Amino acid sequence: MHILTGVNMMTRELVLVHADEDKIVIVPLEKLDGWQPASPQHTWIAADEKTVYVATDAIPPFNASIVVLHLGVIDWDAGTADVQIRQILPLDVSGTPSDMPNLAQTDPSQPIMPWTRPLYTQTHGPTFLPHSKFTYVTHYTDDRVRGFKIKNDGTLEQKILYSERPLTRQTHGVNFNDKGTVGLGVGYDYDLGEVRVYKPNRITGDVGVTHTIKLGTDALYGAFAHYAAWLDDRYAYVGAMQVGPTSRTRPGAKIVGPSVWLIDTQLKTAKCVIGPTQTQDGAGMYRSPSDLAIANGKLYAAEEDSWHVHMNMPSMYGNDGYISVWDIADRAHPQFIKRLRPGQELPADFRNAHTATAMHDEDSVFVSSFVSDYLLRIDTQTDDVAKVYSAADGLSMFHGEFAAGRNR
Repeated sequence: MHILTGVNMMTRELVLVHADEDKIVIVPLEKLDGWQPASPQHTWIAADEKTVYVATDAIPPFNASIVVLHLGVIDWDAGTADVQIRQILPLDVSGTPSDMPNLAQTDPSQPIMPWTRPLYTQTHGPTFLPHSKFTYVTHYTDDRVRGFKIKNDGTLEQKILYSERPLTRQTHGVNFNDKGTVGLGVGYDYDLGEVRVYKPNRITGDVGVTHTIKLGTDALYGAFAHYAAWLDDRYAYVGAMQVGPTSRTRPGAKIVGPSVWLIDTQLKTAKCVIGPTQTQDGAGMYRSPSDLAIANGKLYAAEEDSWHVHMNMPSMYGNDGYISVWDIADRAHPQFIKRLRPGQELPADFRNAHTATAMHDEDSVFVSSFVSDYLLRIDTQTDDVAKVYSAADGLSMFHGEFAAGRNR
């Protein structure tokens, strides 16, 4: 299994990457027979590398949907692929409004950024439930978790629509352990300082929240997580992105800041194992950990500058981005190895390390920045950047990557 998938959001293209051979193929979606105008956001690929799913959003004038693609012959040297549309599964009609709670800025350290308040349905966090025929997506813009049965030809039939607002609002994916016995849903919004624990049924596909685990206490907590990263079938890491208080912060409470938390699903506990640091070389989270990947006995944290307000462009965010590497031989006490920095180990104009994805064999970790049009392959033996893809290779707001053989 060697394929990584993603989309160019700006130019509406499917991106295929051969992780072993450092080759890329870009497929214009709008040229596929049967394609309907859409705004793509996320992809996920089946372990057999024959079916790719593309989630699209309800941004006017487009409808939200899942497009099921069949991958035929890929000529990596020629840069071409035989891709056919198998199904377009409608989710929401164009302009379906999001359901984001109102809040206000109360501290200069924590602006309420426009990117955190999308106006329309967005589909995020695609996952597979191991040892089953089911796949799931979440609408983090409201409170819905959708589950689909995967047919033999890769097409989908919706079976589950689960929402329980206090427990499912603003969920960014339900990520399952390899046994397929426990799922973790994280809240991708301000002051959501908990992890939701799901119990899946691998026969029916039903899922539901059984309980929550706080990221800290009522007085001191981490909040605004993007993904959960499993270490094994019991433990997982979660990165908390929020840096300061908002109008939704509990009275008298403090936000921990950029941090990584160890979740013990048996003891139902969360412990902060990596706290914030104020320096590039500090043994902590220097920027908000947008995503985490586990590979080769190490933790790779994609640190994005999510909250930086530009003096002349307050609606933009991100003027830098980092990747930190940690030894996790002792999961409760990660040891700082190094931090990859713009202009040194990373391209000089690299900004916002947004997603981190380990390949199935764990030989490589990919980190992307849709802000600066980069996709980087890190060799997990050396922890150096082994390959750089950029706008020169055809990337245009590359996003939503997924590695074949992974659960998410």
